[in-house]
Amino acid sequence: MLIILLLPPGFRRFLFILGGLTLVSLLAGAFYPSGLIQSLISTSGPVVVVDPGHGGVDGGTGEQGGTLEKEINLAIALRVRDHLRTGGANVVMTRTTDTDLSPFVPGKSGRHRRDLAARIEKARKAGAVCLVSIHCDWSEDKKRRGAVAFYNPRNNTGKELACLIQEELNKVQAVPQKAAPGNFFILNQTGLTAALVEAGFLSHPEEARLLGTPAYQSRLARAIANGIRRYNRWYGNNRQPAVHEGLKR
Repeated sequence: MLIILLLPPGFRRFLFILGGLTLVSLLAGAFYPSGLIQSLISTSGPVVVVDPGHGGVDGGTGEQGGTLEKEINLAIALRVRDHLRTGGANVVMTRTTDTDLSPFVPGKSGRHRRDLAARIEKARKAGAVCLVSIHCDWSEDKKRRGAVAFYNPRNNTGKELACLIQEELNKVQAVPQKAAPGNFFILNQTGLTAALVEAGFLSHPEEARLLGTPAYQSRLARAIANGIRRYNRWYGNNRQPAVHEGLKR
């Protein structure tokens, strides 16, 4: 204490301010979970809705080693969210746990339709710049593989989003694909810029194994997030048309 009193007044003031900031930081860490603090940082950018497909009673298209599609979708989507938030995006998730968004409706098809409609409504209410729905695919042809971004062919901005995501996906997968038009309810009915990503085929043994690993999920998530970031930059730059590798084989 005597040493502090002997210091020049200006330096003493600096030390008191520094001590106060340190105390505030320690108190924040003690009373608020790190996840909450992170959620309050860098989330003032464009609103992006990330939709992990399926959930709850709807397990999805298949499973890998006991892991259902809905679980892989959610694992990838949460990583996409984290990447986007780090870059300043305001991310809204349609789900963050193993649940669906539909109240009970007799019949599987009715419940599924209500679930999709609820996801679309959530995206609209959020005022999203874009929506990206994440799924895994399945085929009777066990040789089919590769992540593909789909778009509504009547939605030009959705096509732009899908092409940019596809270009990024092609940087991390063994067999490059091209963005493709798709007849999906969430693309046709949303009225927003939207893309649906099939992250790979659970029917392909090697790709299914990869999809079940956190390392590959992280690579896919980073690629999807990078594509979304590129779309946000393009959208903010007068929406100029571009020619994309994502449209080529």
